[in-house]
Amino acid sequence: MILPELLEKFESDFKEKTPIQAALFDRLAEGESLFGLAPTGSGKTLAFTLPLLSRLDLTAKQSQMMILAPSQELGAQLAQVIRPYASLIGVKVAALIGGANGKRQADKLKKEKPAVVVGTLGRIQTMIAGGALKTKHISMLVIDEADATITEEHREDLEKLADSLPALQQVSLFSATSGVDLAWVQQLFGQAVTPVSVGQQAPKSIDHTYLHVDARASHKVLIELARRHIQALVFFNSINALVAAQAALRHEHASVMSVGNNEKSHLKRADALKSFKKGDLDLLLATDVAGRGLDITGLPLVVNAQVPRNLTTYLHRSGRTGRAGQKGKVLTLGNDHDIRLLKQYLPDDIELTKFSWSAFNTKKASKPTAEKAEDSQKESPHAEESVSQRPKAAPAKKKPAAAAIQTVGKVKAKKKHQARKRKNKGKPKWAQQHD
Repeated sequence: MILPELLEKFESDFKEKTPIQAALFDRLAEGESLFGLAPTGSGKTLAFTLPLLSRLDLTAKQSQMMILAPSQELGAQLAQVIRPYASLIGVKVAALIGGANGKRQADKLKKEKPAVVVGTLGRIQTMIAGGALKTKHISMLVIDEADATITEEHREDLEKLADSLPALQQVSLFSATSGVDLAWVQQLFGQAVTPVSVGQQAPKSIDHTYLHVDARASHKVLIELARRHIQALVFFNSINALVAAQAALRHEHASVMSVGNNEKSHLKRADALKSFKKGDLDLLLATDVAGRGLDITGLPLVVNAQVPRNLTTYLHRSGRTGRAGQKGKVLTLGNDHDIRLLKQYLPDDIELTKFSWSAFNTKKASKPTAEKAEDSQKESPHAEESVSQRPKAAPAKKKPAAAAIQTVGKVKAKKKHQARKRKNKGKPKWAQQHD
C-alpha cells in the first residue's frame, strides 16, 4: 500500500494516474519485480517512486534502495523528482554521479546514511569500493532506462555490482523500449522480472518531419533555428559531430551549450541544462546517452542533426518533446539516402512529412526597425535555402581594459589549478577536488 502522505501529494500535483502508474502502483507496493515498458514522458519515475518509498523501513538509518541511471543528467534529474516525496516521510536521497565532487558525496553518505541512493554505475562502484557506500541493507534495485544499462558493454561492471549486493527482495526495470535480457537480469540479481507494457509507440501529439540537407548544410539549419530563437534539443550520434556543430554555432554567435561532452564536469553540464530549461539557451546539443530521460517541460522541438541508427534511438530522442500530451515536433536532417533509411524503419503509425519553417514564424525575436524591414523581404517558406546567403555578424572588439582584466584572471586561475593539482597528487580520482 502506498503511504497516505505520498498519495496525497501526488493527487494534489496530478489530476489522474498515467497508464504506467495505474498498472504498477499496487504491484510494486506489494513487492513484485517488474519491467515497466511505457513511452517517454509517461510518468515512469513516479510509477516506482511512490510504491518503493512506501516499502522502506523508516526506522533504519541505512541505504535500502539503489537506483541506477545511464547518465549523469538523468541521475541528477531522478534525485530531484524523488526528493520532495522522500522528504515527506523523513527519507534522505543521495545523488552519486560522475563529474561531481566524489569526496563530498562520500562524506554525505557517511554522515546522512541516506535510505535512497541514485547514481551512475561507475560512481556507485567507486563508492562501494572505497567503503563509503554500505550495501548490506540494500533490498531494492531500480534500473532506469534499462536498455541502455543492461548491455554487454557494461557486463563487467554489472557483475561486480551484483557481487557487492546482498540478496535482493525486489528488482524493477524501466524503459520506453524492450530489448533487455531478462534471463541475464535474473542471473545477476536473483529476481525473475515480469514485463508490464502499456505501449511503446511515439506520442500522437508529435509531428515527425525531415529536411534534405548534406552534413555541411545541417549546421546552417541549426544556425537558422538559433537566429529565430526556436528552442530545440539537438541530438548527434557522436561527440566529434557534436563538437564540430557547437564550434560552427558559436562562430555565428548562437546561444548554444551541450550536455554530450564527457570531459565536462557535472556542474557545467547541469548549468547548461538549467539554462536551457529556463529559456536562456536556444539550442542544447546532446548525445544519446546524455539525452536519455531528460525531462524538459514544454520543449517544442527535437532535432536529429544525424539520423538515428535505429527505431529505438529515434523513439527515445522523440520522447523529449510532446511529453504528457503536449504538442511537439521532431525534425530529422539528412541526405536523400539517410531519409530513405529512416522511412524504412519507422512504423506505419508515424507519418513523416517535410518540415515547414512557417510553423515557427511567430517565434522570431524582435529586432531593430531597420533590420525588420530587411528581414521581411528575405523571409519565405524556403528559408532553409537562404541561410547560407546571410552575412556573418562581425564579432565585437574587446576593450583594452577588459582584455587586461581577462589576462589577470587567466593567470590567477592557472595558479589555482596548479595548487589544486599538487594537493590532489596521490589521492584516488573520486576524492580529488576539481576546478
